[in-house]
Amino acid sequence: MKGHLIAAGVWLGLVAAGYAAFQAMDRRSEAIAGCDGSAAPSEVVVPAARDGHFYVDGTVGGRPVRFLVDTGATYVSIDSGTAQSASLGEGARALFDTAAGRVEGRIVRGVTVGAACLAVPDLSVAVNPGLGPVGLLGQNFLRRFEVVQTDRELRLRAR
Repeated sequence: MKGHLIAAGVWLGLVAAGYAAFQAMDRRSEAIAGCDGSAAPSEVVVPAARDGHFYVDGTVGGRPVRFLVDTGATYVSIDSGTAQSASLGEGARALFDTAAGRVEGRIVRGVTVGAACLAVPDLSVAVNPGLGPVGLLGQNFLRRFEVVQTDRELRLRAR
């Protein structure tokens, strides 16, 4: 009996490790083109991740954030922990209608948001306590660029 419990524990550990590895791979994009260190890029190309979504490493108030590009989100959105570590101010109370229902959070104004090698100063950032560690790169950032999406890549072009 004890041998079966050990085998079951090992099996569950392997399954959990495999699941975590595949989740991490699904969120990881290939190299982003256009951020080669030269002058301000005219275009950034983000390849689709294995799960079909587009992920970009960026910053909020100087704090590193992994973003999911969400063309349906009104604001750049982050979780409370990220907002705290970025030392964002308290902000104004707000209600957000999300896929998970209505959520109470706050909006902090005047924040610089970066995505890949692009940056937009003075944005409003939604702090959603129900959001996970991956932030949402919403329309208030995206509308500053021409956004062209195909099934395998997303292009952000300077306007």
